Amino acid sequence: MTERRLGRIVRLQIQRSIIKHKGICYDPAGLATVEEAEIGPQGITGLLDGGRVMDVHHAAHPSGRGGGHRMLSIGFTGHYALMDGRFGDVPVGIAGENLVTDCPGRLTEADLEGTVVILAQAGEIELGGARVAAPCREFTSFLLGRTDLADREEIAGELAFLGEGLRGFILDGSALVGPMPVRLGDEVVLRR
Repeated sequence: MTERRLGRIVRLQIQRSIIKHKGICYDPAGLATVEEAEIGPQGITGLLDGGRVMDVHHAAHPSGRGGGHRMLSIGFTGHYALMDGRFGDVPVGIAGENLVTDCPGRLTEADLEGTVVILAQAGEIELGGARVAAPCREFTSFLLGRTDLADREEIAGELAFLGEGLRGFILDGSALVGPMPVRLGDEVVLRR
């Protein structure tokens, strides 16, 4: 087994509400940064204003958006540097990932084959099955400074640029026994 250091968590956040809206395109106001969260088999909850708040993708969230398809997502600072180069100032975390790790360069799905492990104070959190969080027209239109939803053909080049994981990856934690605490600054590694 080999282990590769990916970096420390520099942004930890939850989506309190849906950020893709009909008519508005993309509204990051639903994102909330937290210093501590819990990752469990149904998704992530964040410690916010003295209480636990479920991410909108959590399987138990009342919106029903969870469904187990996108329980947790991760992005990398190197990806944000690349997006900055293409679109201008792109704030870290604006793509809505739950975890953003300080890792330079670009990582692809092949680079994340294996198990992503968060080395948390309470123990290791093993997350597998990294798959690309496909770029959407709403987020891409937002990066282009638009308030309307661009036609797919019109932004095909930008969608291709954001593809292959640049917008982030979805991780699977369904094998976790129960919620595990994670904090800003925890180390993230990849094991193969």
